Amino acid sequence: MHFNIKQLYTPALELHELNERALIIDTETVGAGASVEIIEIAFGDAEGRIVFESLVRPVYNRLPPPSKQQRFDTEAFAAAPYWTDIWPDISALVEARLLVAYNAAFDRRAFAATCFRHQQSSSERGWRCAMQLVKQTVKTRKSLTLEEACACYGLAGGNHRAARDVQATAQLLLALKAAAI
Repeated sequence: MHFNIKQLYTPALELHELNERALIIDTETVGAGASVEIIEIAFGDAEGRIVFESLVRPVYNRLPPPSKQQRFDTEAFAAAPYWTDIWPDISALVEARLLVAYNAAFDRRAFAATCFRHQQSSSERGWRCAMQLVKQTVKTRKSLTLEEACACYGLAGGNHRAARDVQATAQLLLALKAAAI
């Protein structure tokens, strides 16, 4: 079993890397640290078109209890596939692709932990962080949330659902590209 161990940290995305070989990824998780588990995942192309999305039934962690900010209908997870069910599609999708996430350090750890737990290897080309690019662009040391970063460019932020956050990240990156021209 191997993971993309050639990349020991997640560098900032460079705008020229946002091309047809890149996929924007977002995950929603339960658990923390080594026990983190993906419960929703989405991938989009460089334009923000969703090419894959799925809920993922958790195996090791409970879903959070219902609250006012509840993002998920817990009943939907009863019919959701397990990670092992969707892995063949994800594995084929990410093969030799550059994965871009808004907070890549988080999504990369969740992805790696989930793959490790299920003894799977991922053959992505590497990861890049959109948040680090935003920090460089707006010249701040503070890590901005996706919503804060989008607001800097007059865009609607995400909603902590994987597909919507992928689309918000894509819109943000396209705005950064347009501003750089």
